[in-house]
Amino acid sequence: MKQFFIFTLLAFMIPSLAIASEVGFIDTAVIFQKAKFVTTFKENFSEKEKDFNEILEKKTKKIEKAIAKGTQEAEIREMVQKRDEELEPKKQELLQYEMSFQQNFLLNVSTMAKKVAAEYDIDVVLDKQVVYYGGFDLTNIVLERLNK
Repeated sequence: MKQFFIFTLLAFMIPSLAIASEVGFIDTAVIFQKAKFVTTFKENFSEKEKDFNEILEKKTKKIEKAIAKGTQEAEIREMVQKRDEELEPKKQELLQYEMSFQQNFLLNVSTMAKKVAAEYDIDVVLDKQVVYYGGFDLTNIVLERLNK
């Protein structure tokens, strides 16, 4: 009877061990910090944002000078509205650039994670945030391949 119990226990444990080894995870926060294409995006975005802020600052100074001169409130509102209308396309361009990057980031990371998972016979890849215990950490492997 004791042997039957041990055999039954092992029979249930072995498949669960095999399943656990088929789960991998990646830390997208680490990849976001260390991937070369992310650094390139951040530099480009920073430059675009700097240009936007310079234009905004120039136009705002004009408005501030008009306020200091005692320009009528209606004219000030008109200047603010004109500034906002002129800057809206630039603002939308920045938002579109960031959204496009986010989509590309997710696509690149998920594509590479799928390739690496296939090489390591891993069936499921999760983000590290949802893994409390266990699994195989693919973060450095994915990061290394993305940086090639």
